[in-house]
Amino acid sequence: MVINFILLILSLLIYASLGITNLLFILFSILTSFFAAKLFKSKNKKFIFIITIILNSLVFFFFKFMIFKEITSFNLIVPLGISYYTLQIISYLIDVYKNKYPAEKSLWKYMLSVAYLPHLFIGPIAKYDEIKDAIFNNRKTNWSNFYLGITRVFWGLSKKLIISGRIAIITNNITTNNYSGWYILLAVFLYSIQLYADFSGGIDVVLGLSKILGIDLKENFNSPFDSQSVKEFWRRWHISLGRWLKEYIYIPLGGNKHGTFRKNINLLITFFISGLWHGLSYLLWGIFHGIFVMFGEKLKTPFQIVNKIGTFILISLLWCFFLWSDPFIALKMIGSIITDFNLMNVIQNIFNLGLALSDWIVLIIFTTTLFIIDKKQLLIKDKLLKIAIEFKLIILGIMILFILLFGIYGIGFNVNEFIYSNF
Repeated sequence: MVINFILLILSLLIYASLGITNLLFILFSILTSFFAAKLFKSKNKKFIFIITIILNSLVFFFFKFMIFKEITSFNLIVPLGISYYTLQIISYLIDVYKNKYPAEKSLWKYMLSVAYLPHLFIGPIAKYDEIKDAIFNNRKTNWSNFYLGITRVFWGLSKKLIISGRIAIITNNITTNNYSGWYILLAVFLYSIQLYADFSGGIDVVLGLSKILGIDLKENFNSPFDSQSVKEFWRRWHISLGRWLKEYIYIPLGGNKHGTFRKNINLLITFFISGLWHGLSYLLWGIFHGIFVMFGEKLKTPFQIVNKIGTFILISLLWCFFLWSDPFIALKMIGSIITDFNLMNVIQNIFNLGLALSDWIVLIIFTTTLFIIDKKQLLIKDKLLKIAIEFKLIILGIMILFILLFGIYGIGFNVNEFIYSNF
């Protein structure tokens, strides 16, 4: 009990230290949703539910798209984590409204479940009943969890600092220096790995820190580049967002129960909202994903490797909308891959894009290691628990050494924040 109180105070203090508006707006969302849910037994249940959803959604949209930013005299900054905690709060309101579980009676427990700092900035997006159980009911603090947690934290930092940081040098170079043609193809292929290493690395840090505290959060990735279709990709990538969209958008719209045409419309609406959640400039990205989910299964071949390569290419091309904030420029860049065939020029200049040969070697080795570990996660976890304490310490030491030797700050690169903390 005392530890949880301390965790709540620390979460709020650290969050406030990053900007007092962060604290004010998360408290607004917490208090409005908490007290509204307690009133869902009244005669005005539906009215209160709708108003509370609208209020929290308006706050989200105001900051997400900075509505009226041209006429306001305030220098407003988007509250950190608003995209994540807004979805958690909306799902809580819907679940309580539908009587899936009763409204929370304890304000401080509700506050901690929403404002729990490790998952606030980057996810995974947690359902209220699940994270409450993880923090208050199913918590297991022991040396095994501590070791698994700290190992995962360092593994996440390795992915961020060694892999993502290096690739960022190349992708930033290509996007800021008017490259076109097959340079774009190189950029999007590498960006797929960069974004995955960055985002999953951030999630590893979150899950690792939580594990140290004895809190088990749900996984957010499951070897997404093993997917044989875009539909499968969304079952493996940003799993918590995909689950939220399915449960609170797609299924309420009717899901696949009313024929193919209605199903496809529901899919497009769902992925449109997915794009909107990321930002206005990602709407086309969301719509294209919806289209590929609708028709992608029909393009599958009998050969798994062909399906995996094809899916990777499609997913990678759509990252153009992440690399270029203007969707029309993104489409132009995709088009240049076809119109500007400059493969030999790319090969000849591969070492002029910001990385030396030694960095390419490090990148290839660690990226290969990343994909191997991805496929063997459960086996590796089991082995880590069984080995002697001396070897556990050696493994930790090696990971720390690799981060110090090959991390981006170790060779003068710039450290960037986790990409998905911007959404």
